Parts: sequence; C-alpha cells; structure tokens
Amino acid sequence: MKVSRHIQSFGSTLSAMIMPNIGAFIAWGLITALFIPTGWAPHEELAKLIEPMLYYLLPFLIAYTAGSNIAGVRGGVMGAIATTGVIAGSDVPMFLGAMVMGPAAGYLIKRFDVAIEGKVKPGFEMLTNNFSVGILGMICAIAGFLVIGPIMLTLTHGLNAGVELVLDKGILPLIALFIEPGKVLFLNNAINHGVLTPLGIEQARETGSSILFLLETNPGPGLGVLLAYTLFGKGEAKKTAPASSLILFLGGIHEIYFPYILMRPILILSTIMGSASAIIYYQFAASGLVSAASPGSIISLVAMSPRGTTLHVVIGIVLATCISFLTACFFVRKSTNRTLGEAQKEKDLLKNKVTDPKKIVFACQAGMGSSAMGAAAFRKRVDQPDLSITNAAVNAIPPDTDIVVCQATFVSEAKHRVPSAEIVIIETFLSDPALDTLAAHLSPSLPVLKPDMIVVGAKDTNKEDAIQRVGELLVKGGYVDEPYIAGMFEREAVTSTYIGMGIAVPHGTQASREYIRYSGIAVVQYPEGIDFEGEKAYLLVGIAGTDDTHLDMLSALSTVLSDEAVLEKVKTTDDPRFIYDQLVHIK
Repeated sequence: MKVSRHIQSFGSTLSAMIMPNIGAFIAWGLITALFIPTGWAPHEELAKLIEPMLYYLLPFLIAYTAGSNIAGVRGGVMGAIATTGVIAGSDVPMFLGAMVMGPAAGYLIKRFDVAIEGKVKPGFEMLTNNFSVGILGMICAIAGFLVIGPIMLTLTHGLNAGVELVLDKGILPLIALFIEPGKVLFLNNAINHGVLTPLGIEQARETGSSILFLLETNPGPGLGVLLAYTLFGKGEAKKTAPASSLILFLGGIHEIYFPYILMRPILILSTIMGSASAIIYYQFAASGLVSAASPGSIISLVAMSPRGTTLHVVIGIVLATCISFLTACFFVRKSTNRTLGEAQKEKDLLKNKVTDPKKIVFACQAGMGSSAMGAAAFRKRVDQPDLSITNAAVNAIPPDTDIVVCQATFVSEAKHRVPSAEIVIIETFLSDPALDTLAAHLSPSLPVLKPDMIVVGAKDTNKEDAIQRVGELLVKGGYVDEPYIAGMFEREAVTSTYIGMGIAVPHGTQASREYIRYSGIAVVQYPEGIDFEGEKAYLLVGIAGTDDTHLDMLSALSTVLSDEAVLEKVKTTDDPRFIYDQLVHIK
C-alpha cells in the first residue's frame, strides 16, 4: 500500500509541475507549427520566438510551478533561480533539469523557513526573507551549473540515444506494453509530461516533429473500449459509455475510460493492441507532432500535426480505435453482469459522518480534466451557494476539506493528505451511484408527494400535452430541472409508460436522471381519460427517482391502488385531498 501511495504521489508531483503550464506548451507548439520554414505559415522573424520559449520560458515555468507547489511564491522564485544554473550549463532544453531543481529548491527554502520560524527579530523579517532566497538561490544555481546540469545533460543524451535505438530497431510499438497499463493506473500525465514530452521536444527541435508526442495522447485505444461497451456492455457501463466516448474523443479526458478497464482488467490487452497498431503506422508514415498535445483529443492532435501529416495522424487514431474495439468486443460480450453500479456497492461509500460539510473536493491525479468536470456537474446538481465544491490534484487537497470525491486508486493518497476527511469512492465522474448518495445526503429533504402536486379534472386532448403537464408539475415542485421533461418524452418514445388499471407513469430516461433534484411524484387526473397507444389512462403519475427509488414508488403505488373501489374513486373524485390521503405514505 505504501509503495502504491508513493508511486501515485510521484506521478501526481510530476503532473503538478507540467499541467498548469500546458497553455504555454500549446502556445509554443502553435508558433512552431505555424512559423518554422516547413510550417503552415512560414515566417522568418516570428520563428525567432521559438527558441527563447523552448530554452527559457518553458523550463522556468516548470521550475517556478514546482517550487511554488512546495513553498509558495518563495519556493517558485527559488526554483526559477536554481534552474538558471542548469540552463546556463546546457546546450539542450533543460526540462528534466527544471523538474529536479524546481522542487529541490522549493524544499530547501521550505526547510529553511521552518528552521528559523519564531527566531527572527522584529524588523528583520523582510531582510531575512530576501537574503535567504538570494543566498540559497545563488548556491542552488551554482550547484545546478556545476553538478546537476552535467548530470541532467548526460541523462538527456542517454535517453535520446535510447529512443533513437528503439526507433532504429523498429521496436517502439512494444512501449505500448508499458504506457497503456501505466495510464489506467492514473500515471498518464506522469508518463506523458514527465517522460515523453521532454524527450519529444528535444527530438522535435532537431527534426521538426516527434512521434513521442503521439504515444500516450492517442485517444483511439480508449475510444475502442468505450464503443465496445456502448454496443455490448451491460447496466450502468453501457448507459454511460456513449457520453464517455464523446468526452474522450473531443475533450481529451483519458481518465474517463480507465474505470471501464479496471472493472474488466483483461481489456488492457485491447488498448495495448490498439496503441501498438497506431505506433506501427506512425513509424511507417514517419508521423509526429511538433509539440505536446494536451489534452489528448482529436482537436489537439490535429492542431499540433505538421503541415501535410494531419491525415496520417487521424488514420493512426482510427486504426487504434478499430483494433481496440474489435478485441474489446470479444471481452465485453464474454463479461459477467458486473456493472459500474454493482462494483460500487462493494466499496466503502460515504459514512454520513460529516453532517454539515463546508468544502467538497473532487480529486484526480492532475487536478484538472476529469475532476474539474465532475466538480462542475455536481456543483450545478446540488446548487448550494454556501457549500464549496472544487477540484484539486490528489497531492494538493486543501487541509480543510470535509469530503473528498475520488476514484479508488487515489484513496490511499487522499487519506494520507487529509486524514480527517470523508472519502467518497466513485467509478466515473459522469454518473455514479455514490454521487447520487452524496447528493441525497447533502440536499434538504422534500416529501415524495405534496398536496399541490395533485391536479384533478384535467382535460388535455393527447398524451403529449398530458406528459408535459405532469412534467411541469415536477419542475414547479422543485423535484426536477426543466430538461427532465425532455427525458420523459424520450422514455415514452421507447415504449409506452401505461401500466394498466387506467394508470400511466411517465418518467425520464437514465441519461435525464442528472436533472433530478429530489425523489418525488406528481399526479394529474383525467376523468375522461387520455389515449396511451389505444389504452385509456385516467391517472398520470409523473415520477422522478434518484438511484432506483422510482422502482420503490411504483411498487408502493401498485399496492395502494390495488383496491378497485379506491382506484375507481381516485379516477373520478374532484377532491385532490382524497388522492393525497391515499398516496401520502409512498416512500
């Protein structure tokens, strides 16, 4: 467990240095793609921006970010000063040097600040702060120039030689055996930005592009698995796979497909085969990107492709998707009935110890992408202004966090960072039973049925108007948001919600469940009946149920109305209170 936590922590540390600076990498990549002599719009003067950004801006940003992650602004300044040493002593972009000197210098100033805490005489604080950074920064810069720089330069040359050897021998596809398993262990950002990006930038500097930028970022392997679940999956996995596919392909959030593989680990073979196939093609076509593509979406990969190679990049994505899909279909169809929701039941869900949380943090490895998406969706769902719902990297969860929402692989690190916080384990940030449980725990309760949710003597002429009316009642009562009504119509288009006995129970689809705020019902009585595919419905009971509570409602409704005399009066009474009294005990 400790080894796993240390690996996760190391991966998160690497990601936390790079991910906040991805915008700068993209800016450099776009300038390179546009203005180099073989670029989309060659421009000799503007191309002069490329080397200063490559040699100075990007390493300094990495070092500053790494240092500030450890010791705030002082750590960031220390990291930048220290990295000057390794840059000055090298003739290659010093990304690896920045990733060493930044955190090392930040840690040094942090230890210094702890050592002198409470020992500085009043009036000397500013002098001490400034000279400590100046003197220690100077020492780090000299050490970087004389010691760390040469070591990093040797390491960089060695790694580049290793990459060239792998490329020359034609065995680069074998790297998929390491990249794909590492990705599903949530080390994707560490692999890409901590290893492949520095090496790729050095290669692109010499040749104009690098295949290394395509190894981890290709969305095809994961997309193939999600498409297999879309066609042949079961339960929650099948329902959420289509939306996950779009988020992966267009948004580049690779973490979205990891739970689908962890649920069925044999599927890692599908992503390995898909990735290896694409790498073989990219080698054959001599394809690469001019800079790191982040996030790994079709949009980013196309944007970073050199002129004349875009089609090859797209073909590689399609090839990886097809190979992964074909092999995944076999495994998914042979899988058991285990679903995302059922897997969740085996985990330790929210224990409801935090009765009045003030801060909820959605955590992932880098604190961007999937966790940001999950926090935004949940913030809208809960809609409590006084409750802070944010996202963060798992190694940077604020100490005052009350509840941490994360995937199982990050639980150990989250508990280590914030021992007092409750941990809610999820499979996916899109739709998860644990999020439903958490939302119900946070939301003030509403009765399943309120007196003003009952209308008698309605006279609509068709079932569409009737469904619209009962849906609007649920919206008015605060049980659902308005888009849920569209889900009710989608559900009705699949099959009629008429259940017999003169009763119809319009309700939304699985996808529309995100618009449910509270479980509840609304009742509209039609004494003359409404046609439901040849059947007369005298009572429409609109249902909004979180989790599977709508099934409990249906069962209770059938029990209450099993008395024919009561049912007949419910269909004809002009007293809404009578209907309320019959149904009020539904839970």
